[in-house]
Amino acid sequence: MIEYNIGIMGAGYIAGVIAKVLKDMNGFCPYAIAARDEEKAKKFAEEYEIEKAYGSYEAMLEDPDVEMVYIATVNSNHVELAKKCIDAGKPVFVEKPISYNAKTAADLMKYATDKGIFCGEAMWLRYNPLMNLVVDNLKKNIIGDIRSITANIGYNLGGRERLLKPELAGGALLDIGVYPITAVFMIMGGGPVNVVAEPIITTTGVDAYSSIYMRYPQGRSAYVTVSMTTSLDKRCIIYGTHGRIEIDNVNNPSLVTIYGSDGKSRGELKPADDAKTGYEYEFKAARKAAIAGNKETAEASIKDTIEIYRFIDAIRYTWNLPFPLPEEPEKKPMTVENLDPNKRNA
Repeated sequence: MIEYNIGIMGAGYIAGVIAKVLKDMNGFCPYAIAARDEEKAKKFAEEYEIEKAYGSYEAMLEDPDVEMVYIATVNSNHVELAKKCIDAGKPVFVEKPISYNAKTAADLMKYATDKGIFCGEAMWLRYNPLMNLVVDNLKKNIIGDIRSITANIGYNLGGRERLLKPELAGGALLDIGVYPITAVFMIMGGGPVNVVAEPIITTTGVDAYSSIYMRYPQGRSAYVTVSMTTSLDKRCIIYGTHGRIEIDNVNNPSLVTIYGSDGKSRGELKPADDAKTGYEYEFKAARKAAIAGNKETAEASIKDTIEIYRFIDAIRYTWNLPFPLPEEPEKKPMTVENLDPNKRNA
């Protein structure tokens, strides 16, 4: 298979993970790395056996052999860099979150569509075959009508400075909470009719922990817990009228167990034998869309992507935690009235 050359923007942790994944995939080549520090880019290229290293993002975009760009930088500059890629005529795949709010994400998607260039979000959960198999089985009423969902995600990420900075669009909800929220939206077919969410805020002004209750029509509900200070088990449990489904990892499912109404296991679902890390599915879908000239993938529509960030925005703004970034509301003065949860939406 002809290799598809990927240029990576950003030389941090996730960029290294992706470089390893691409090297192990047929039809892909981690061809170039770009960072603002040329020595860092060269060191990265040496470590991951990447052919080209650039000391600026713009220099990499001038390389005609770069066929798609993967953006792995801090959350706050995803849109800016994605637009540079689009202007250079390069299809672009952006590490989640595609942006720090729905407005800038929607603007980016429209910008790409108007230019006729593919731009997608690398939200691997939407591409995970096991997660999509769960959704398909739920549509077949394998556990009857869905009544409730519990899902959590938590890591001890206190040492990651970018997550503590509002100016870099940090916080647990946007960075990792997007996984269980996406899972709930996939399972329920969209967002809730009402939400109650309470956070624990860091001294730097971002959310470190939150409990989110989501109410759906017909008495259905979901409860999500997100933490960047505590390791949680990352499980997702879906309760139905005739049983339940347990997913071992809401971030990257590897085992799904189906139980009947008697509490006994009806069977298990596991990844295919040739499954690797889980990242391979999103890159295959992105390449397919880009080559075909499509503006979105079949697995992750623009509409679904924006819907997630509208939901997250609503929660953050209710918490009075806007980022000091463009297209964000001003932070409200910390008055007694604003601290009253019963008046936050007034």
